[in-house]
This record gives sequence, C-alpha cells and structure tokens, in this order.
Amino acid sequence: MQTDNIAKRTNTPDLLSGILSVQVRNEDKITERDRIYCQSQQDLLYKTLDQIDRWYALFKEDAEQYKEKFKFKYEENGKTTYKNYHVYNHYDDESYSHNEFKPFDIINDLVDKNCNANANFANRIISYFNKTYNVSVPVPKIDEKTLHMGFRPVYETYVDMVIEHLGGKSFRETAEEELLKRFLQTVTPSCWSKAKPELKKDKIIFPDIVRWDNIHLEYHQEYEFEYGTKQKVDTFCEGIAFGTDDVLCGGIGMIIGLCDRNVDITGWYDLTTTHAEQIKFYKNGRIDVKFKDSIAARNCFDRLRLGEIKLRNEN
Repeated sequence: MQTDNIAKRTNTPDLLSGILSVQVRNEDKITERDRIYCQSQQDLLYKTLDQIDRWYALFKEDAEQYKEKFKFKYEENGKTTYKNYHVYNHYDDESYSHNEFKPFDIINDLVDKNCNANANFANRIISYFNKTYNVSVPVPKIDEKTLHMGFRPVYETYVDMVIEHLGGKSFRETAEEELLKRFLQTVTPSCWSKAKPELKKDKIIFPDIVRWDNIHLEYHQEYEFEYGTKQKVDTFCEGIAFGTDDVLCGGIGMIIGLCDRNVDITGWYDLTTTHAEQIKFYKNGRIDVKFKDSIAARNCFDRLRLGEIKLRNEN
C-alpha cells in the first residue's frame, strides 16, 4: 500500500490514519468487474494527483524566495500561512513589490484540489458498490487538515473499510440480506390481516400490496398507483427477480408495458425474468406472480422465506 509522505501521529487517530491502518484482506470478496472499475479510477486519480504535485512543487520552489521576508510556514497539509500584509501596508513601502505575482494563493488552491481529488475518489469507489449492490455504506470524509501532498490512496483500503462496515461480509451477501429485508417488509401483512403470501401450484399470491389513487379512479376511471406504491412495487419486483433468477437488478421496469398511471387489472403483464413469467394486479390490492412451472414457484417461495411469514393469530 503506497502512503507517500504520511507522518505517524501520536494523538487520536483521524479518518486518514484509520484508512492507512486497515489491512488489505478482502480482495477475494469483490468481482473482477469491481476490480477493473476500481483500478481504472485509481489510475485516473494518480494521473490527476501527479499533475497537481508537479505544479505544487514548481510554485513551492518559487515561494522560497519570500520565506525570510514574509516569515511564512507550511501547515501539515501543505498550505502556507502567508498573509498578504501589503494589502494594508503597501503605502509605506517605496517598492512596487505589492504588485508582484506571489504563488501563495495558487499553492493553497492546489492543496484544496489535492484534497478534493482524494475525496472524489473515495466517493466514487464507495458509491459504486452502494449502487452496484444496493447497499447503504456512508462515504467517509477526508480530513483536509491532515491530508499530505503526495499521498496516494489505493482502492483496496476503501473496499476494506466498506466490508468492515458490513460486518466482514461480502457486498453480495450484504446486498442479498438488505434486499430480502426490504422485500419481506413490503409483503408482510399488517397485524390485523387475515391473508398472507400463498403458494398455489405455479403461482404465488400476495395480498394487500397495492394501494390505488381513489381520486384518479373517480375522475378518470383508471387505476393509478397511490403515492408511495410505485416504490413499493419496485421493491416487490426486486425481490421476485432475486427469488426467481438470482439477480440483484430487478425492479418495476421488468413489468413489460406497465403504466403506473393506468394499470390494467383485467389481464396479465409479461415479465422480463426467466423463471417468473407474468404478473397480475387486482382491484383489492392483491398481486399474483405466475412462474414457468410449480417447481420454479416453490423455489422462489422458499428462497424469499415466504413460508416464515405468520399472521397475528398464528403466533
């Protein structure tokens, strides 16, 4: 792990030192596609940081000529402590030096750009895994006061941090757990309900999933999803896609021809999934999913742990 110009600190560890202390040991928990993306981002970052470092070194060298006159110092992150006192005192100076170019503002701006580039990198790596695997890992904040010029992060440190946050599980494992949790929250009936998801041959019946917009129905005679229901159906479809095809990319878009402002409750919609073939909506909020055969329906039912759902009077 490359950690150029990083000084050891004896006080309470900040985020940066925490990143550096994490051992890279989770490489086997990400896919080759993940590695390719992360490595490409790291290469692009290094190219930018190299350019920033070149300009920083150039202007830092130029600043040395003013060190005795202005008595400035360098902060831990590489910024200067220079204050432009000529703004207030140049009338007492017979020279015209207050008009000369001085590199201090540019030096400080390059330090900010260095921090921003590192923060962008952290954001992109972690956001990639959040989006790809539908997990919710917070993006760490880089401490601009302790980040040294010349620092080169490696993507594995962020992968390790995220997996540590996920309790040491792989992204896939965590994504499956979170997806299943969302799905079960969506299909579990209320405490007063008398019906629960039921397996019937090649179909699974889900009661009380959808709510319709009554005002739209009254004025337009069309079944439109009530506010919040579209997201609920999206989560529902996400679960069905996982349960039947073992994919994490399911959603409402897999219902071919569905218009959420005018849902057809008289027939079946085809699905883009392989083993779940069709879906049907009902006036009472029920949803049926039809599979290619009873075995596929049973496999999905079991994988989504629908048999574990209990009604209030069954507990």
